Amino acid sequence: MAQAAAAAYKTVPPEFCLDVLQTHFMIAPDPTKPLVYKVQRLSQGRRFAVRSVTIEQDGKAEVSITTSFMNNAPWTGRSMTHAVGLSISQRISKITLDDFEETRGPLGPFMKFERLPLVQQEPPDPSTTIAPVVAQVDPPIKSPPGSPAHILAIIHLSDYHAMDCPLSIHGVDFGLWKIGDKTRTPTPAGMKIMTSLNHTVHFHVHDGFRADELVYIEVSSPWARDGRAMVHSRIFGRDGMLIATCVQEAFYVFKENSKL
Repeated sequence: MAQAAAAAYKTVPPEFCLDVLQTHFMIAPDPTKPLVYKVQRLSQGRRFAVRSVTIEQDGKAEVSITTSFMNNAPWTGRSMTHAVGLSISQRISKITLDDFEETRGPLGPFMKFERLPLVQQEPPDPSTTIAPVVAQVDPPIKSPPGSPAHILAIIHLSDYHAMDCPLSIHGVDFGLWKIGDKTRTPTPAGMKIMTSLNHTVHFHVHDGFRADELVYIEVSSPWARDGRAMVHSRIFGRDGMLIATCVQEAFYVFKENSKL
């Protein structure tokens, strides 16, 4: 997704910033073969611009992405103003239980993730449970805050652990160690297949944060049925500023002995 957005960025004026990215995954690409990114200019206005990106492999469309950009010039008209804040109270100074530490290689993943304890209301209900995550891109990004690099990095990390949320709030193991397990003991996966069907990222700010510093992600799932689950996530800067909101639909095929 981040690579597709980077390709679309090359077709808009420099004063435009990414506002929304909408992705539909159709076929899983072969990671050993090259991908071709085809960008189509759908519209270009003074305030907004829309681009369509098709990711192809072997001449077949694998992923379809629509990106909407907006002119980053200061808004001078009247406007409503509000933003949700962080719900969780737990903070950490650095990531110490990185989910990718034991599998990271020369080709990535170039990020760190640590799952925090679930936050539940009383009585506990999967539809109101929050699965918090702390993340950061690593190694550090050389570009300053407000540059496209940090926007693309947020897209890059927005997709990880979204699909884990419905599993975690239902107590289904998915291969990683339990939250907070310092022994890092793997758990048996309770599903045969888990895949993302679509993924959308809405950006609310384009400056004032760094993706290579800690960001807090609050993930929840308001609905699940028929092998599918809807996942909502909010990405905040370490100071509590709302950076982006994400929506994902995921598909699961469970093993017969899965705990559900």
